[in-house]
Amino acid sequence: MKKRCIFILNFGLFILISSFVLSCGGPSDGRKIFSLPHVLNTDHPVHKALVKFAEEAEARSGGAIVIKIQPGGTLGNEQELCDNVSNDADAFTKISSTILETKADLAKVYSLPYLFRDEEHMWKVLDGEIGRELLDMALEQNLKGICYFDAGARSFYTKKKVESPGDLQGVKIRVQKSVMMQKLVETLGASPQQIAFSELYTALDTGVVQGAENNIPSYYTQRHYKVAPYYVFDEHVCIPDILLMSASRWNQLSPEEQAVIMESAEAAKEFQKELWKKDNEEQIKKMEAEGVAFTRLKNKDAFVEATKAIYDEFQGTEIMKYVERIRSVE
Repeated sequence: MKKRCIFILNFGLFILISSFVLSCGGPSDGRKIFSLPHVLNTDHPVHKALVKFAEEAEARSGGAIVIKIQPGGTLGNEQELCDNVSNDADAFTKISSTILETKADLAKVYSLPYLFRDEEHMWKVLDGEIGRELLDMALEQNLKGICYFDAGARSFYTKKKVESPGDLQGVKIRVQKSVMMQKLVETLGASPQQIAFSELYTALDTGVVQGAENNIPSYYTQRHYKVAPYYVFDEHVCIPDILLMSASRWNQLSPEEQAVIMESAEAAKEFQKELWKKDNEEQIKKMEAEGVAFTRLKNKDAFVEATKAIYDEFQGTEIMKYVERIRSVE
């Protein structure tokens, strides 16, 4: 009797597991289903690009590769999502490149102030040899960079008007979990505060912080302009977003499947770059109509000068070697 009960129990468990595998599109139907959680809302151009990435991958693979996107930070903040990919709990995620500082010291290069001369220079670097090298900086942490997405230039937005570094003295500014962003804000005389992106609106509204720094789409789609209506285009850093994949999952793909992922990512990247420009222009106009005050600096010399000291500690390091290579790109 005991043997019969064990058999029935095991058979039931087998049926349950088999049903789960089938419902998830497992090996039984030949599909490979990958998770891609991220923190942005569905209005953000990067989310739309990720949808494009998933559509392209499914179409190019004939339905064999399915990528399930979970937006809005429902599964954690960017650091947690990066850790999940590193630990193989998720296949993909999208993070700001500053998050990689916790996995590879070289990632600090992305956050150096005024490193890129302009947008054209930035994309020459990211799309070239240097950018490809940097995408692989965290392979030892099971993280493979697939592509970059445009995250524009990051600037400060506050509850009061800012026109110079002096206006930031003592102001509590929210920063990402990034040593480099903390240094930058401190160098400008402000007080960096690490607050989760999902909690920032409330922190600004209640006065826990008096400002933050980010790009236009994030400022607009998160409605931060409602509680911090002054935005100064100091453009202190151009930090790209990165699409990450578990390196072990990548290595399990065939060369043809890897090509599908890379080609789909390239299509999504180009789609996102165009969408980013269009959305930026439209969002600025909408916010101006609602009374947001945008300050366009005649020059950024005061900000550039105030942040030069950040480079001093990297003299003679691998990071500085990359800085020199980046600056030499014409």
